[in-house]
Amino acid sequence: MDNRQVIIFDGVCNLCNGAINFIIKRDHANKFVFAPLQSQSAKALMAQYNVQDKATDTFILIKNNQCYVKTNAALEVINLLD
Repeated sequence: MDNRQVIIFDGVCNLCNGAINFIIKRDHANKFVFAPLQSQSAKALMAQYNVQDKATDTFILIKNNQCYVKTNAALEVINLLD
């Protein structure tokens, strides 16, 4: 994988999808890639970073081999946006 950050989100949540659209519109440098929680890629990353116990109401950021969850993830994303 390249040096982009991975955002894992609930793919069936309208609020979550709205947040992802907000990020995409402001991510002019294409720093992020996205994976819905329901995908195999997200499940594998969650297992790798030991966050498989999180419910579907979470927001996860994988950045520089570190995992951020919920508010910490959101704050990291905001700091990386243009």
